[in-house]
Amino acid sequence: MKGALIILALVMAGPEAADQIRVTPLVRDGDVLLSFAAPGAVTGKLREAIRSGMVVTFTYDIALRQDAFLWFDRTLAQVEVAANVRHDNLTRSYHMSRMVDGRVTLSESTESEDRVRIWLTEFDRLKIFTNSVLQPNAEYAVDVRARISPRVAWVLWPWGRDDATGQAAFTYIR
Repeated sequence: MKGALIILALVMAGPEAADQIRVTPLVRDGDVLLSFAAPGAVTGKLREAIRSGMVVTFTYDIALRQDAFLWFDRTLAQVEVAANVRHDNLTRSYHMSRMVDGRVTLSESTESEDRVRIWLTEFDRLKIFTNSVLQPNAEYAVDVRARISPRVAWVLWPWGRDDATGQAAFTYIR
């Protein structure tokens, strides 16, 4: 019984710094621009998996929510942003692409592992939502949840979980 309680405590413990995503929303010119970064997401095991030629994908599920008094927050919009990388062992280059809702928006090749880490984990001022869904002087939150595939570590929790999470609140002032 004590073993089960220890495992449950470990699973329910708060996320560590490596599991955090820094999220910064900015409302400008009719759009909600979102910057986010997961600085601790690329681990040594993940770098080894990438170098082996395995396709590694970071998928970020992003939701724009409005605070609701005495009820669950209302989801106004959702989008899925993905970044993937494949290492070509013959040319020693990395082929990378980024997608928004399954549509390729950018692709690039590089030989730099630092560039790969940035490509997978840092996004700057993505135009994800328009402010047409926003009401003036209302509170909003942006949730970002990341999943990494393939999984390179076994997790005790059988129903899966996000590899990293982040949230930022803001007030829309017009």
